[in-house]
Amino acid sequence: MNEERLKALETAMKLEEDGKKFYTEAIEAATSAFAKDMFRSLAKDEDVHLEKVKEIYKKLKEERKWPKVVTAIGDVVKTKAIFPEDAKDLNMTEEDISESVKVLKIGMEMEEKSITFYNELAEKATDPFEARFFFALAHEERGHYLSLWDYREYLEDPAGWFGMKEGFRLDAG
Repeated sequence: MNEERLKALETAMKLEEDGKKFYTEAIEAATSAFAKDMFRSLAKDEDVHLEKVKEIYKKLKEERKWPKVVTAIGDVVKTKAIFPEDAKDLNMTEEDISESVKVLKIGMEMEEKSITFYNELAEKATDPFEARFFFALAHEERGHYLSLWDYREYLEDPAGWFGMKEGFRLDAG
């Protein structure tokens, strides 16, 4: 059982390393300051996740059982509430927007893969601390996914994005 857990954590480390590498490269390719800031924040989050996974891995290897630590990974990424009136105001050409949307979609696919992986590990976990750890990671990756999704929606349809942000409510308020 411990070997299986160690292998899962090794896969998690690879996912987090790949995520950090992807977002670090996306910072360089981004044409807007907003995108650069968002990718920088996501890369930093993946780094924090990697360190937490490494910490759990080390303890599991030494103690031969899941460590009894309550996991709070960090803050879920918050999408900035203030966008320009139009994607053009970001000084982005149609080509920049198209390329940015492609990058965002790749990032979303990576995050979906991580979410699925961590949720599956949480469901299979036999230790409540283990389940909490993987659910926390899945939750944070979902925050990343939603930030990427939100920015993609904004770039593809700024007017619709503003309408959704200003008019759509789930709380009947």
